[in-house]
Amino acid sequence: SGFHFINEVARLIYLFTDQTAWSELSLSMIHVFIPLMLQKPSVNSKAKNNAKFLALRLAKWDEGDLQGLMDEAREIQVRLAQSSKKREVSCHVAFMRLMLLGQVGKAIRLIDNNSDVRGVHKLSRHVKTVLACKHPDGKPAPPQLKMEINAPEPQPVIFEQIDAQMVQKVAKTLHGSGGPTFIDADGWKHILCSKSYGKASDRLCEAIAELAKFISTKPVRPTALEELLACRLVPLDKGNDKRGGIGVRPVGVGEVLRRIVGKLV
Repeated sequence: SGFHFINEVARLIYLFTDQTAWSELSLSMIHVFIPLMLQKPSVNSKAKNNAKFLALRLAKWDEGDLQGLMDEAREIQVRLAQSSKKREVSCHVAFMRLMLLGQVGKAIRLIDNNSDVRGVHKLSRHVKTVLACKHPDGKPAPPQLKMEINAPEPQPVIFEQIDAQMVQKVAKTLHGSGGPTFIDADGWKHILCSKSYGKASDRLCEAIAELAKFISTKPVRPTALEELLACRLVPLDKGNDKRGGIGVRPVGVGEVLRRIVGKLV
């Protein structure tokens, strides 16, 4: 099932780089496919059980049974138990210690959407409203702020050095938590660099290399890249603001696949 999963991710990337009829949706499909396939069936499930459900989900995906996959995912989310009290306390202490040391990156690695770490707001409706106010919709820049740049376009040949080996080399240097799909840097390292998956990992590395070259040398519609460029917002608690309201500091956690492509380019 692991080989099947990796080959499917590579296939979805090639749907984009080969400019097929699915190119507008293929990168978005990756960000739906990965969390649907890799969600643990229960908090304490073992590797053998995870592999069993991965195989069943891949069969549903191949059959186009998206409704069945979504129904299963919703049921898992409803039944997910909260972390044990002992783990919560250890996370609280670790998070506060790292923040006091100024090691924000390491502190963020402790955080996910189910986190009860002290210093992170619960994602309530009010917190969502505050986050939205801090991220207003984009507007065109005023003409007086724009600078004329007459630099020559880079030659496409400079990106030909990007290959599967470079993808593996870059993946080994990454650290940090995952973006919207929740697959962190260690997860991608295992997928791309582990010898357990052999040619499947090599094919995925080649697909990512082609993705990096394609984005760098071809015109791409921004809508096709929305999910790849999306971030997971973590609302850190800043205490109360000057008006007595809740203080929120948004921290964006980008997708690891995006970080790999960025470092390749």
